[in-house]
This record gives sequence, structure tokens and C-alpha cells, in this order.
Amino acid sequence: MSYTKLINDRRVRMLALVLLVALAIVAIRGIHFGIEFEGGTRIPITLERPAADSEEMASIIDIIKTRATKFGLTQVVVRGVGASEIYVEVPQSDQALVEEIEEILREVGRFEGIVDGRVAISGDEILRNSITSHVTDRGWTVSFTVTSAGAKKFGQVVYGKGNYPLYMFLDRPEDAVVIASRDELFGESAILEEESIAAIEDALVKGDSELWLILLDDWGAAKAELSAYEITNKSKAIVSGAVDEEMRAELEEMGFIVVRKDEEKMRARFTTNSETGETMVTSWEAVGLLSAPLLNPSITQGGTPGLQYQITGAAQGATAQERRENAEKETKMLKSVLSGGELPTDIILGSVTTIPAPLGAEFLRYSIIGAVGALVAIALLIIIRYREPRLAVPVMAVSAIEITILVSIIGGLGTIDLSAMAGIIAAVGVSVDAQIVMSDELLKKGKLAVASEGEAGAKMKLDRAFYIVMMNAVLVTVAMVPLLFSGLIEIMGFATAHILGALLGVFISRPAYGAFVESIFLEK
Repeated sequence: MSYTKLINDRRVRMLALVLLVALAIVAIRGIHFGIEFEGGTRIPITLERPAADSEEMASIIDIIKTRATKFGLTQVVVRGVGASEIYVEVPQSDQALVEEIEEILREVGRFEGIVDGRVAISGDEILRNSITSHVTDRGWTVSFTVTSAGAKKFGQVVYGKGNYPLYMFLDRPEDAVVIASRDELFGESAILEEESIAAIEDALVKGDSELWLILLDDWGAAKAELSAYEITNKSKAIVSGAVDEEMRAELEEMGFIVVRKDEEKMRARFTTNSETGETMVTSWEAVGLLSAPLLNPSITQGGTPGLQYQITGAAQGATAQERRENAEKETKMLKSVLSGGELPTDIILGSVTTIPAPLGAEFLRYSIIGAVGALVAIALLIIIRYREPRLAVPVMAVSAIEITILVSIIGGLGTIDLSAMAGIIAAVGVSVDAQIVMSDELLKKGKLAVASEGEAGAKMKLDRAFYIVMMNAVLVTVAMVPLLFSGLIEIMGFATAHILGALLGVFISRPAYGAFVESIFLEK
């Protein structure tokens, strides 16, 4: 075997280059293991109304999984416990990230676009895969496409409503009162208070479910006003810092479910309608109002409007970087919630707990021992089968390098969970099988099967073997593609690892192994 010629071979150098890139990924990003190996965080969810049947529970679980996937989580375990409990488990324990995850889980996901008190567009009319976003340090935009039926309904509702605001809500409360002080609500707004109150009342109208706004000038007067409200077992009182604990206790005695909001979320934002000169609310987080664009008169004169819509918002923050980061966080949350769809019931988040992984280290250790043992066993079988000890070295080396590359890429750019680990093992099995196919074309019990054919014959044999290997890789990839796009997180890791292993084998590791085999053969 000519080592100089082997090292200078383009196929071997390509394998070495990919290995270096994979190791660089590990050096920069590290390797991320899933809950099974490193533990993580569990977020318990209680459904306000128990799931009617197993199908509804499965639907709720799928919605939560989709939200988590769109949010960018590389592994999430969602499992139902009975008819009213769900556990969401993620392999992260960073407090800031956990809070963001809680934010996307807390939303029911009910999107509504309301014009003059009527729902013009709703979340079930949004095409889930059409949602995109654009972020700058000044604002953000989330765009989406609706169904043709949704566009038709929109055209009917907005007919004759040119220059009306389209109030876009996410999880608008249905049975609630908002209790806030004037300072919390208006802040330093230069718009007249009477006009602002009228604008808020206009934005809160939706058919027969108008939300109440109560200004907290005097608690006695506020209680008298609340006495006229028809309280149900689902009535909510949305409050902020102006409502102290004593007031909160009284609200709960009345029968309200008290929902506390941050002062920043309680503040409504206003502008002046550029066409009518009237004051209007542009956003109000306390009630889920995202934005309120004006309807262009051209789309309110009949016919069917376009299918593309946008939700916009201003970026909040003191610096350009902070505004951009906040805008990215806002769009990320909104996209994940809209993509997942609406939950059929409200949910209550429980206390976050840490999940230990007592067997994770042992499992990893046994996995490594098993992998090394398998490679040694394969090497022994090759020596016995072909009686060519030198052939065992490239088989073990190429397989070990392939494992390293797969673990580095999948663990560095994603998360290695049980399904991904299974995919890596399966990919390595296919790799060894392909190497044996290539070896079998050339060697049999230490004798050259094509000794009389010389170098040309050897290359012809390798070409035929490589064709078999390539067809096998194509079949594996085609078989795994449906699993990759199935949306089932439990098997996407397996499919990703298997496809990546197949592509790595065809374009990188199999040619490199062919270079090793050619070198051994030509020396004979």
C-alpha cells in the first residue's frame, strides 16, 4: 500500500476535510444530547376542559408539538396524562429559554381579524405553511396566506368599510373586564383621553361579546360598575399593578378569575386615522391586539380580495440591537402559535420542574462500548471471510470517521435524542454493508477475484459495486423522506440521521473506502 499516494488521493482528502468541518462544529457549538441522555425541563399543562376523547387529546398534543418545532426546538416530548394533563419536556434548563417556551405554550392560538365588530378572518383560514416574517430594528412583519373561502368571507365582511381599522387579535378574551388606572392605560399619550377611551371601546366590540373597560379612579365606584356584570365561572378580570392584593381578593370573591398583566402590556398604543382624523388603537397586549392596519378602499368595493395578509408591529427597546432582538422574539412566538393552530380549550401552566437523567451517562457509555465492540466484531469477520487483515483497518477507520461526522453534525446543529441515535446506528450499519459489498467484488479468501483482469478489471468491479451502493442509498433516502416531512418529532430525528448518513456515504465515505481498497488491490 502506497501511503503517500493514498494521502494525496482526492477522495481521502475530501473525507478528511468533512471530518475537520464536523469537528469544528463541535468545537464551536458543542454536542447537544436529548432528554434521555442529559435530562431537561418539564412544563406541566392542565386543560381547562378535559379532552372529550383520545382524538381530541392527540390533536392538542400535535398542536403543541408543531408550535415547539416552529419555535426552533430540536427535541420536545409531549405526552398526555389522563384526559386533562399534558407534560411538555424539553432538553433545556436555561431560565430565559424556558420562559419563552412557556410563552408559546400559554397562548390558546385563537387568531381573529375584526372589522366594525365583525370577524373578517380567523385562524382556521390561515394556511399553516405560508407563514413568514421580516424583522428590522424598527419593526416586524408576519405574513400569511388564507384559503380562498377565507378571502371570500373577508371580502363580504369588509364591503363598504374603506379606511376602517382591521383589529388583529391573538387570544382576545371572550368574557372579561379590563381594570386599569389612567396612567397605566394612557401613559404619556398626547391624544385626548375622551378620544382614547372611545377608540378603546370601539376596538373591544365583537358581536355580542364586548369587553368592558373600567378605569380605576375609585375602587368603590369600580365595584359598583362591576356589580352590573354578569359573572360566569369563566369570567376574567384583567388587571395590573394598580390593583393591589386586597382588591384582587375582592374580585375573586365576586367570582372573577384574576389575570395579572405587566404594566407595559397594559398600556394601549394610539394613533390618528390618516384618512378620517379619528383616534384609533393600534396595539394593546393586555387583550391580545397585535395591530390595526387600515383597510384600503380598493378592497372594500366588492369582489374577492387577495390571499396575502400581514400583521405588523413596532420594535420595542432602547437600542437598535435590543429592538431587533425583541422583534425577532415577537415574530418567533407569533409564527409558532399561528403555525400550530388553535387549541380547543384554554390551558393552565403548572410549576416547572427539572428532569434528571440518572441513566443517561450509563446509556452513553454503553452505547460507545457497543459501537466499539461492533466495529471490532466486524473487523474480525472481515479477516475470517477475506483473510486479508489489511482490509479490516479501512473498514474500521471509515466507519469510525462516519460515526464521528454524524454525531458532530447532528449533535452540533441539532439534538441527539433516541430517534437520532437509532438513525446514526442504522446509517453506520448501511455503511458497513456497503463496504462489504465493495470488498466482496474484489477479494475472496485472500485471493484476487479479478487477478487476471488487472487494474482496469478492478476499477470495473468497483464501479459496479459503487452502482449497487448508490442505488441502495437512493432507496434509503426515498424511503425516509415521508418520515422526514411527517411532522412527527419522534421519528424525524431517525429520518434525518438516516438520510444524512446515506448522503455522506455516497458522496464522501464510500469513495474514500474505494481508494483504500484500490490501494490494497494494486499492491497485490
